[in-house]
Amino acid sequence: MARWPRAFQKELPLDILEFFCLTPLPGSENHQVLWKNGIAMEEDLNKYDVEHVCAPHPKMNKHEWEAIYREAWSLYYTPEHMKTLLRRMAATGGSMGSLVKVLVAFSTTVRLEQVHPLQAGVFRLRHPSERRPGLPRESPWIFWPRLIWQTLSKHVRLAGTIGRLLLMKTAIERDPNARAYLDQALEPVHNDEDETLGRAGRVYRLNEYAEPG
Repeated sequence: MARWPRAFQKELPLDILEFFCLTPLPGSENHQVLWKNGIAMEEDLNKYDVEHVCAPHPKMNKHEWEAIYREAWSLYYTPEHMKTLLRRMAATGGSMGSLVKVLVAFSTTVRLEQVHPLQAGVFRLRHPSERRPGLPRESPWIFWPRLIWQTLSKHVRLAGTIGRLLLMKTAIERDPNARAYLDQALEPVHNDEDETLGRAGRVYRLNEYAEPG
């Protein structure tokens, strides 16, 4: 995903962007069409959560699709872009504190927990007796030390992200010119012609990346 569509970051006044895998949910028309055409789909209904690949893609295999889904989060929520988002929030008079809370979750959850940010929390509650049917029971001597180590290491990285964002927030708050910040996404539209051309240009560029070339 080297040709990441920078228009999302540079041109569109978006704060939070969420990513999902196109999923033929059971009961939907897409699922019915695929089933009637004999297209193989995921048999495990637990994976129909729009975070897992459940049906084939015309140009990507399952591994490539899953890799691109995970990579999209880190490509959008870069430290540089999160700083830009905070600067935009300060310039428009919004709450940077609220934005920091959301950025922490959306920039770390997929990387640390492999789940969508809306499914995440501060601590993941697990127990060795709660494994899915058919999987062997794990020894507590293996399960608990691993869980403790994973929890500590994840929270160290989480604390690092929180610290960096708070430093960015503090620096922007102390900047006397913070309210004067302006970039392409914040530029006002002067007339209908500019708006139409802007939209057309964005659609063209985003469509370039709709499917991997």
